[in-house]
Amino acid sequence: MSDRNETDVLTSASAGVTASPRRLAKKSTAHKRLLILTSATGAGHDTHARATAAWCQKLYGSTVQVRIEHVLENSHLFYRGGVQFYNVIQRHVPWFHHFYYHLGEFLELINHSTVGFGKDYCVRLLEEFRPDAVLSVHGCLNLGYFELVKEVLGPRVRCATYCAEFSGGYGFSRNWVNRGGDGFFARTEEAAGVALRRRVEPRNIHVAGHWAPPSFYGPGLSEAAKEEAFGKMGLDPRRFTVLLSTGGAGAQNHLSFLEALRPLRDRVQAIVLCGRNERTRRNIEDWADRQGSFTLKALPFTNDMPNLLRLASAVVARAGATTAGEALLSGCPIIFNALGGMMPQEIPTWRYFKARNTGTVIYRPGAITAILRRWLDDPEGYAALRERLKPLRHAVTPEAALRSLLGR
Repeated sequence: MSDRNETDVLTSASAGVTASPRRLAKKSTAHKRLLILTSATGAGHDTHARATAAWCQKLYGSTVQVRIEHVLENSHLFYRGGVQFYNVIQRHVPWFHHFYYHLGEFLELINHSTVGFGKDYCVRLLEEFRPDAVLSVHGCLNLGYFELVKEVLGPRVRCATYCAEFSGGYGFSRNWVNRGGDGFFARTEEAAGVALRRRVEPRNIHVAGHWAPPSFYGPGLSEAAKEEAFGKMGLDPRRFTVLLSTGGAGAQNHLSFLEALRPLRDRVQAIVLCGRNERTRRNIEDWADRQGSFTLKALPFTNDMPNLLRLASAVVARAGATTAGEALLSGCPIIFNALGGMMPQEIPTWRYFKARNTGTVIYRPGAITAILRRWLDDPEGYAALRERLKPLRHAVTPEAALRSLLGR
C-alpha cells in the first residue's frame, strides 16, 4: 500500500501485470487477460487496482495478465482536466466537492448507452489488449464502458465493478451501478443493498469485503516484532502512537495536528507519513527539532501500511473508504480528518462508522487533543472501542470475486 500521498503511475510490480497504458499489448502466453479501469482521483481507486493485480499474481501467477488503465486521464482532454481539478480541490478546498460531485453525476447522461468522450481511445485499447474480463474500480467507469466492451468484443467478455463505498445515501454516486454488468462486488452489505434497490440482478451482487492487498490479511505482529519495529523508528513501544496519514492527491494537515498534540507530548508519539514530498518531511523534522521533547518519526513513501496500522494506536485520515477499510482490517481506531469540510464521497464512510459508534470526526486540529486525552484517561473505554471494531473487520478476500469474474 502507499501512504495516500499521491497517485503514482502504476508500474509492472509483479509478473503478469501490464501497466503502461499507451503501449501496445504484446502477445502473451497468459490464459486470461484482465483489464482494470481506474483513475487517479485521489489514491483509493489505484490502491484497489494494485490490490487486484497482487491477488491475481498470488492466485494465478503468469496465467492471468493484468493491465491497469487510467481511462479518464488517457482517453480525453476533458476528463484529464477534470481529474486534475478534482485533485486540486481535494488538496485545498474539500468543501467545493459538494458542487463538483453533482457535476459528476451528469456522466449518467453522457455515457447512457456507450462511452461519450474518449470512445475512440477506449475502442483501440480493447482491440489491442482484447481482455477476457474487465473490472472497474472507479465510479465513473461503469456506465457506457461495459456496453462498449460488449459492443467491441462481444458478450463473452465479463464486466464487473468493485464498489468501495461503505453505505448508500448522499455521496454514493449513481454512476457506480450498471445494471448491465456481470458482477457488482460491494464492500459491505449496505452497498450491496444499494445495488439491489437499483435493480441489479441479485445473482450478480456479491459482498467482497475491503479488497486490500494480500498483506493486510496476514497474522498480526507479535509483541517482539512490534518492539523491534518501534525501535528501528526510535519510538517507544509503550507509548500511545498516532499515525498521521496523507490523503489522496497529497492532502494533509500534519503540522496543524502536531501543534495540537503538543500538550500531550509526554504521553503521545507520532508516525507521520510524508510520501514523496521531501519538503513536507523536512518541515516536520525541523518542527520536531524545535520542540525538543516531542517524539515522532517522519516517514517517506512506504508500502508498509499493513504493519504501520498494526503498530498505531489510532490513525488520523480523511474519510476515504480505502484507508478506513485498511484500518478495520488492521483493528486500528480511526479519527476522520474533516478539516476544510467533509467531501460527499467521504460521507458514506463516516455514516457507516457513526452508526456503529466506531469512529470520530474532527473539523479543527485542536479537537484531536480532547479525543486522545479521553482515550488516555479512560483505557477501558478505548479498549471497548477496539472491541467494537473487531466484528467490522470482515476479512473476506477478493479471491471468490476474482474467480467468479475470471471463471477460474
